[in-house]
Amino acid sequence: MDTLPAALKAELERLLADRAHGGYEALAAWLAGQGYQIGKSSLHRYDTRVQAVMSRIKASTEAARLLAQAAPDEADEHSAAVLRIVQSALFDALTRVSEASEEADPAEQVKVLSQAARAISEASRASIGQKKWADEVRARIEEVERVAQKSGKRLDAATLEEIKRGLYGG
Repeated sequence: MDTLPAALKAELERLLADRAHGGYEALAAWLAGQGYQIGKSSLHRYDTRVQAVMSRIKASTEAARLLAQAAPDEADEHSAAVLRIVQSALFDALTRVSEASEEADPAEQVKVLSQAARAISEASRASIGQKKWADEVRARIEEVERVAQKSGKRLDAATLEEIKRGLYGG
């Protein structure tokens, strides 16, 4: 499966979905016509992995949607949690690559490590940006609270509007 060109792999995945994740013999014949000898068992194993990934993505998306509805997150703390999970997964993957180094081609290992380092760097930058935004939101809320307390206001509809203007700048 790894040798398939991206466009052919995407077409295969579309065909798998169109055929309700079945019809492996016909798909093996179709791939043979494209010049690739991949058996129905290999197609089934690949499809099982694709379905598992799709299932996890759907579950994560639904969980994120429900979480966002149940707990609005102006300080973007949900993103911080996601970034921590991503960073942890990247670290685990990097550790596994390092442990398998005796068996791997050195050039391929350098390529994988380079990609992992880039991903970790991007996740770290995102984490820093998220923390900066959370700090800014907290500072804005504290400033609005100070102004409201000085003027003797209580947390009513007008004060809430003032907080929104303070947070979102308008």
